[in-house]
Amino acid sequence: MDFEINTKGKNLFLVLSTITLLLMMIITTLLWWFISPRLHEINDILANLSLNALRIFYFILVLETILVYLTSYTEKNFLIIRFFIRVFIRILYPVTLFLGRIFGFSKERIRESFVHVNNSFIKSLKKKFKSSELLILLPHCLQNTECEIRITVDINKCKKCGKCNIGDLAEIADKYNVPIAIATGGTLARKIIIENKPKFIIAVACDRDLVEGMHEVFPIPVYGVLNERPQGPCVNTKVNIVNIESALNKILV
Repeated sequence: MDFEINTKGKNLFLVLSTITLLLMMIITTLLWWFISPRLHEINDILANLSLNALRIFYFILVLETILVYLTSYTEKNFLIIRFFIRVFIRILYPVTLFLGRIFGFSKERIRESFVHVNNSFIKSLKKKFKSSELLILLPHCLQNTECEIRITVDINKCKKCGKCNIGDLAEIADKYNVPIAIATGGTLARKIIIENKPKFIIAVACDRDLVEGMHEVFPIPVYGVLNERPQGPCVNTKVNIVNIESALNKILV
């Protein structure tokens, strides 16, 4: 899958997550060092068990970080990586986000970097799908605010006036015979996914909605396309149509 990946954009999240890992190891080691005398007083076996549990925890975090780096930069598919990605996301992502804010990085920059890392995982899958197994999921903010037609129920109602990207995206979906839908929020997005049961999703959204969606639908692979916001968030946003069609060309059987 030769997707468009912002290679430079990946570095921020990867570096911050590595620093997060090191800090977590230092903090948990210090905590164990402080409480270990008490544990030995209670029971030596309990103290040894806690130490071994800590070692296993470190091993998992280090291994998953190595695999994330290897997958991100070599774009090779490691069979075990999907499990570790989930652990990586659940444990390191929220702490990395918090740490990044302390270092002065905005949530937006960190989330955008995470999307680029995620897309490198998607690229490493090197797997193709039938058009019926795909879903293009769009945010309602792509629609021009002056439009009087409600297309959140049926995108085919779009008159293709050219004032927004919806018409072009509808034509692309029709050209490749791929299901396409617009979601006004997370609840509707989940409903659409449950109804369509896709095996692969191409999602267009802002950084926050993309990251939250990727977490929720895992292990369904999601190729995230960040929208452009010339008028600010949630109003008349745009998307690079070429990226969508390029992804379809690479992933379809």
